[in-house]
Amino acid sequence: MRKWVSDWFDLPVHVTGDTPRIEMIGTMAMQVENYLQLEKFNFSELQIKVKDGILEIKGEQLKIKAIDPEIVLIEGQILEIRYKK
Repeated sequence: MRKWVSDWFDLPVHVTGDTPRIEMIGTMAMQVENYLQLEKFNFSELQIKVKDGILEIKGEQLKIKAIDPEIVLIEGQILEIRYKK
C-alpha cells in the first residue's frame, strides 16, 4: 500500500514508508528517521534497529540530543557508521 501511494503521488519511498533515512551534518551530528528502537547506547557506540537490520554508529562523546517516535538526533564525534542485516 505504501509503495502504491509513493508511486501514485510521485513521492520518495521514505516519505510514505518505513524505510530509514539518515542525514549527516559533517562528522559531529546525524539524524535517523523511521527507526524502530534503540538497541544499545553509550558514549562510544549506538545501535539503532531499523527495517531489515541494525545501524551501528561508533564515535566519541556520543549523545542523544533529541528523540521522538520517528526521529533520533545524535551528536558527538562520529567515526564509523555500519549497517548490519
